[in-house]
Amino acid sequence: MTETEFDPPPIAAPVAAEAPEAHSPAYFSMPPGNRATDLAAAALVRLRDRILARTYASWPYGQSLRGPMPDHMVFYPRDLRPGRADKADAFFHGRWSLPGGQVKTDGGSPFAAVAPSETWAEELHGFSWLRHFTAAGGDAARTYAQTLIAGWMQQDGNWHDIGWRPQVIGRRLTSWVANGALIIDGSDLIYRSTLLRSMARQARHLARTAALAPAGEPRMTAAIGLAFSGLCLSEGQARLDKGLKLVAREVARQILADGGHVSRNPAAMLQIMLDLISLSEALASRHIETPKPVRDAIDRMMPMLRFFRHGDGRLALFNGANEGPEGAIDAALDYDDADGRPFGFAPHSGYQRLAAGPAYVVADTGPPPPGRYSHAAHAGCLAFEMSAGTKRLIVNCGATRMLGPDWEAASRATAAHSTLVLADTSSARILRGRISRALLGARMMEGPTRVESRRNENDAGIWLEASHNGYEKAFGLVHRRRLFLAASGEELRGEDLLVTAENPRDAYVWERAFWHRPPENPPFTLRFHLHPDARASLAHDGSNVLVLLPNGDGWQFRALSAGAAAPISIEESVYLGSGEASRRAEQIVVTGAVFRGEARVIWALRRLSAKGAGQPKPEDAEVPELPTL
Repeated sequence: MTETEFDPPPIAAPVAAEAPEAHSPAYFSMPPGNRATDLAAAALVRLRDRILARTYASWPYGQSLRGPMPDHMVFYPRDLRPGRADKADAFFHGRWSLPGGQVKTDGGSPFAAVAPSETWAEELHGFSWLRHFTAAGGDAARTYAQTLIAGWMQQDGNWHDIGWRPQVIGRRLTSWVANGALIIDGSDLIYRSTLLRSMARQARHLARTAALAPAGEPRMTAAIGLAFSGLCLSEGQARLDKGLKLVAREVARQILADGGHVSRNPAAMLQIMLDLISLSEALASRHIETPKPVRDAIDRMMPMLRFFRHGDGRLALFNGANEGPEGAIDAALDYDDADGRPFGFAPHSGYQRLAAGPAYVVADTGPPPPGRYSHAAHAGCLAFEMSAGTKRLIVNCGATRMLGPDWEAASRATAAHSTLVLADTSSARILRGRISRALLGARMMEGPTRVESRRNENDAGIWLEASHNGYEKAFGLVHRRRLFLAASGEELRGEDLLVTAENPRDAYVWERAFWHRPPENPPFTLRFHLHPDARASLAHDGSNVLVLLPNGDGWQFRALSAGAAAPISIEESVYLGSGEASRRAEQIVVTGAVFRGEARVIWALRRLSAKGAGQPKPEDAEVPELPTL
C-alpha cells in the first residue's frame, strides 16, 4: 500500500541563484537511491501494509468505523477537470477505457470485471470518471451513475484491497462530493442514506490512513480527499482540520520553490493544482480561510503551468506527462489574477524555457527526481520540445498508461525523447529486478548524477548550454548540448557533443578496469521526434529535411558532423501525448560514432517562408555555427 518513509534528500538547488540572463552555471545532482537500506525499509513497510490490510478487512475493524451518519452533503465543490459526453457514452455501452487498460463489460458491472492492471482498478474505484456522466447530463446518465455506485457499495463498500487504498478513497470522496448533484438528486431515501453512511465510513478510515499513502501525488490526493470529506459532509469539522494540516504538510514537501512538482512531472503538477484550486474555492464558499501554504503553492504553480504550456495550449511531454485533459489548463489559469509571463528558468525543477517570436522551446536540464518520486520519470535528460505558433514541431513521444507496461517502459527510454542516445542505451535505467521492483516499484535508478546548465540572453537571441553524465559509468563519456534560439524565433541552432569525462568517479574507473570495459567508438543517434501533424520529406541527396506544419509553415533541418553533411534519415515514430491512444509519427535521425573519445554534431532548424517552403534557398546550404557565449 505504501512506500518507505526513508526519503532521499531533495533535488539540489542551483549553486548560484542568479537572474535568467546570468552566465553562471546551475548544478544539479541526484542523491544515491535504491540502496540496501531502501530495500530493507520497503520490505518492512510491505510487511506492515499486509498486516494492516488483514486488520482492515476484519469484522471488528469494520465495526470501529461506525459512528454518526451525516444527514446531507453541505456543499458540492467544482471539479475543474472537464467532462466528456462521448466518454460517458462509451462507458454506458460497456467500453471502459481508463488509465491502465481497457475492459468490455458486455452489459455487466465494471466492478465485476477482471482488472487488466492495478492502475486501471485504482482509476475505476476512484470514480473520477463520474464527471463524464455529469457532462452528459440527463436522467439516463444520472440513473446509470447511481446504479454503479449502489453496486459498488453492495460489493466493495465494506472492504476492497485496491478500492480502500487511501489515495483511492481520497479520489473517490472528492469525485462523489464534486458530482453530488448527479449521484444524489432524484434518488430514493434508502439509497441516499446508504450513500451518506458509506461516505462517513470511508472518511473515518481515510482519517486514520491518509498519511500512509504512497509518497507524492497519491498522498496529496488522500489528504485533499480527507479535507473535502470534512468540508462537504455535515459534522466533519475534525476531519477538515486534519485534512488541511496534511495538505499543508504535503504541499511543503512536494511543491518546489519554483512551483514545479518534486516528481518533475508537469501532469502531476497540473492534477494537484486543479485539486488545490477546487479546495480553495470550496473553502471560500464556506467562508473558511485557505491555509497560507496552500495559497502560496497555488501562486507558485500558476507561472510554472504557463512555463510548460505549448503554443497549442497543452502541456509539454516530460517525465510521464501527457498533454493533459482538454480545457484543464485554461480552467486553472482562469484563477490566475497576475496573468504574468512565464519565466525562462525553473531552477528547482530543472527545466529551461526559450521563447522568441513564434517559437517556444522547453528543455529538460535536471536529473531524475529522488527515488520515491521517480515511478513515472523518464530517461530524457537534455531532451527538448519545440512549437511554432500554435503547432508542435519537435516533441517527445510522451507517456500512456492505456497500452500496458511494455509501452510504458518503452516510452520512458531515452530513444523516445528528442535527444542523443549512445549505443542504444538509455541515460537512466528503470528497476527491473523481480524483488527490488516488487518492493520499490518501477522507480528510476542509475541516472545522471550531475547535470549542469547555463543560459544567456541578449539582442541576438537566447543561448543554452547543458550537460549530463548519464553515460559516464558505462562509456566514460559526458553528453553536452548547446542550443541557440534566434531573437526572431525563426531559427534554432544546436550542437551535441560527446566528450571524455574529465574527472570520472573512482568507482566507475574501478568497474571499467576490472568488470566492464566500454566499447571502442560506440555509435550514437540523435533523434528529433516530430508531432504527428508535421510532415517530413528528405532531400534527394539526403542533405536536409523539410518539415511542413498544418498551417503551411516549412522548417528546414540540416546537420554537419566532422565538417561534412551528417547521415540523416527519416524513421517511424509514435506519439502518445494524448494519453489515450497512439498516433503514427516520424522522427529525424542523425547517426554517427564516437572517435577517439569524442563526437560532435551541429544542426539547425530554420523557418522558411510559406511561398518558399517547397525548396530550400541556396544560401541555406551551410549550417551556421553557434554564436559565442
